[in-house]
Amino acid sequence: MENNEAPQYYQQPEATWNNDAPSGNAGDGNATASLVTGILGIVCCGPCAIAAIILSLNAKKKGTTKSGMATAGLILGIIGCVIWAIGIVMNIVNPVDYSQYLDF
Repeated sequence: MENNEAPQYYQQPEATWNNDAPSGNAGDGNATASLVTGILGIVCCGPCAIAAIILSLNAKKKGTTKSGMATAGLILGIIGCVIWAIGIVMNIVNPVDYSQYLDF
């Protein structure tokens, strides 16, 4: 019995790619945010330093692969709070008299 039909070849299935975002730890975003707010806390405003401390503690509690960033954010947040507190105390102890610059 001879089969004159052409052999059937099956098409290979297409490759599937996993296009999902890489799964990071829950605290990685908080670690990065703590570093950024820690820098802002030193450079421009004190409340950012408080946010840096809170974010870095949350990142460490959730577990992060970026523990260095979280630690740096914590240190910068503490330094920012100290600078902010020194500025407040200095302003209370020795307030600047702006009346000489204003025309009243």
